[in-house]
Amino acid sequence: MGIKQAIVKTALPLIKPGMVVGFGGGSTVAELVNEAANHVNDIQVVTPSPTTHQLATVLGYTVIDSQYCDRVDIAFDGCDQLDHHGNALKSGGGIHANEKIIATLADQYWLLTQKDRLVADKFDTKTPLVLEVLPHALALVMRTVAAHGGQPTLRTANNRDGMTLTDNGNFLIDCHFPSYDELPLLNQQFATLAGVVETSYFDHLVTNAILGDGEAGTVQRLFN
Repeated sequence: MGIKQAIVKTALPLIKPGMVVGFGGGSTVAELVNEAANHVNDIQVVTPSPTTHQLATVLGYTVIDSQYCDRVDIAFDGCDQLDHHGNALKSGGGIHANEKIIATLADQYWLLTQKDRLVADKFDTKTPLVLEVLPHALALVMRTVAAHGGQPTLRTANNRDGMTLTDNGNFLIDCHFPSYDELPLLNQQFATLAGVVETSYFDHLVTNAILGDGEAGTVQRLFN
């Protein structure tokens, strides 16, 4: 059994019949979506991920849109980095605005990830703070990030000419900083800036996490 399968095996009993379940993106969550279909398919699914939406539909789940959902029993997602206080950076996928909606709706928000993504103290600056930004606010946000000591980069598309657009039709700005010593304050300043839809920093939204250690072949919970 691979480490992703071990994480999924630990997460599966948390899903009960009749629940509204949030599934994010990524390969580990996809494994959970597949496995749950064989064990607990009497659930409704809400997801921020177009890929997961398609998978869940093919597997026969009832998939509902978050705009019509006022509560989620439990949600599962991945992350780029996680700390011991239930904070996370979710920067790679570019769907953090929609992910954060579901995380906030959820009674329980669980991250499924590798143990080496758990940081001991502060977040590693190799992962940028990502801002989803209204197109009209691009110049304002780029200037403000630079004024706070960051290096803002507009995310471009890999498979076509032009910028990466979110499912909401907005831009993504990857913001690299020399230090994350004041990340919560920095995040708050950008979250309240005109034109910023959402940031990729999840502030105390994580209920728990299932962490897999590929080398040791073990799985543990962040909070017991």
